[in-house]
Amino acid sequence: MSKPKSPPASRAAVSNVLLVEVPSQFIALCEASGTRPQAALRGMAAMVCGLRYDDDNCLVPLEGTAA
Repeated sequence: MSKPKSPPASRAAVSNVLLVEVPSQFIALCEASGTRPQAALRGMAAMVCGLRYDDDNCLVPLEGTAA
């Protein structure tokens, strides 16, 4: 079996790529809401870390989160 290829980074600043299996229901939910699964996972990971994406697509601390 061949090793899966990593997807291309959407921005040059991205250097960490993680291949994750997700349930087909997650993909269907994302498609139904018009959200790319990659964007949903990045957003969830950012929230867990106390971060969010700003209007320029940069990570910044969540409001009300202690630094």
